[in-house]
This record gives sequence, structure tokens and C-alpha cells, in this order.
Amino acid sequence: SGDAMTDHTHELAHVGDPGLDRLLFFSDGVFAIAITLLAIELHVPHGWDGHAATLFHEGKPMLAAFALSFAVVGVFWNSHRRLFLGMQRFTAGVFVLNLILLAGIALMPFVTVLLYSPPVTIETFGIYLGLVSAIGLANGLAQGYAYFIADVIRPRRPFAVRLAATLMQTFMPAACCGLSLAFFAHAPFWIIGPLALIVAGLVGFMIRAQRRAK
Repeated sequence: SGDAMTDHTHELAHVGDPGLDRLLFFSDGVFAIAITLLAIELHVPHGWDGHAATLFHEGKPMLAAFALSFAVVGVFWNSHRRLFLGMQRFTAGVFVLNLILLAGIALMPFVTVLLYSPPVTIETFGIYLGLVSAIGLANGLAQGYAYFIADVIRPRRPFAVRLAATLMQTFMPAACCGLSLAFFAHAPFWIIGPLALIVAGLVGFMIRAQRRAK
């Protein structure tokens, strides 16, 4: 039974470092709780008459905010998963940056409620986008630290690919979220246009870096 326990421990250990497993278990728990709280914050619109059409019409801002935040948290979780997939060992720098990221994720249910709680102003969208941008920055810094400072990601990809991936993780979530909020708020083209250019530029840089690496 001792051998069985040893084998089981090695199966759980992420690339041989149990510290990474503990960090991942904790992180996944925060992501799961944030997703759950997003749903808990949903409520029946005041004065609902019992008809489905009325429910979706009156609850549209709330449901749209929920869908956006669900997507945001899901994207950050997938990015987090991919970052740690090739990580070789636990590092204090990644741990600190990961805590900052998780703090932002934990605040997502709160800022989501702001999107459909009157009064909804341009500052409301700014607060929401600011939090998403801060989470993206923490995520990008964690990836950049793991890639370029601690050098704990394997296989070690070419510099341009690592840089493109780091920039994508840092700025793409906020740019895509900004586009969604811009459409949600019927923003003018001078706001939507630059955001679309940022998204296109990040995708183009990533594609070019990957092609040159082949």
C-alpha cells in the first residue's frame, strides 16, 4: 500500500513539484467560487409578471453582464491553466503575481453587479474594464516572469513566441472586454476602432511569431 500511495502522490504532483499542485488547487477554487457567485447574484426582476418574454426583456442587462463576466473568468482560467501546464517548479514571484490575479478574479462578481445596478454611467464601465485590465496585467506579468526571469516554462519556445504570448495574455482580455462593453453601451466608432486594431495587432503579431519559429 505504501508503493501505491507513492505512485498516487507522483500522479498528483505537477511535473514533480507538489507546491505547484497546491497553488493550482487553491487557484481553481477561487475561479470556481467566482463563477458561482456570478450566478448567485442573479435575481428575478422587480415586478416580473411571470412571462418568459418579460423576464428576458427586463433581465437583459443583468444576463448580458453575467454572460460577459462568465466569459472573462473562463478566459482567465484557461490562460492560467495553460501557463501552469508547462511550468517546471514553484517560484515565489509567480506565487505573488498569481495572488494578485486571484484577488482581481474574486472581485469580478462585485463589478458585474455594477453593470446592471442603477445608476449605470460611463464610470461604471471604466471600473469594470479597469479591473479586467488589472487582472490581465497580473496575468501577463506572471507569464513574463515565468518565461523570462525564472525561466521555468518547458519546452522553451523562441523569444518572439514567448513575447507574443505574454502580450496576448496581458492585453487581449481587456481589449476584447472593452469591445464587448463598447457594443453594449453603443459607443462611437472612435472608441471601437482602436480596440479592434489592438485585437488585430496582437493576433497578427502572434501569428507572425509562430510562423517565423517554424
